[in-house]
Amino acid sequence: GPVSLFVTPLYRTLSVMSRLSLLIVSFALISGGRALTCFENDEEGNIYSRTNEAWKYCMLTPFGSVNGQNAVSGIAAMNENLRPIDVSFGQNSKLYKVLTVCIYEKYSFNAVNAAFGDEPEFMFRCYCNTDGCNEASTFSSFLTNLRKH
Repeated sequence: GPVSLFVTPLYRTLSVMSRLSLLIVSFALISGGRALTCFENDEEGNIYSRTNEAWKYCMLTPFGSVNGQNAVSGIAAMNENLRPIDVSFGQNSKLYKVLTVCIYEKYSFNAVNAAFGDEPEFMFRCYCNTDGCNEASTFSSFLTNLRKH
């Protein structure tokens, strides 16, 4: 049709990088994707606000201390299996909204390599999906802050 007569010659004139940029922008527009802003710790415990288009959720690990503070970060789908979290946040409606999903996990790394020893490791972490939702100095302030989102 008339659109393809215009688009095809235009596409052919673009450089490889321009084509890649066009595809990325098109995918973002089609998928409705947007960058999420989360707080992150560095190794010294300093907390920074960062924005990343790959992040699907912000995370807070209340008992995973980084220099005496909660561990906070952004999480992308490529980092781990987020399907259970997706299902929980998919339950939102006009009447009901999931603000956070917290999970308590057990890792038995000795199943992969005996060098890790017999003691399992445990992790409690919470996911949220709005800008800045993982800002907190305590777990209680994290829950209170979620009321704003």
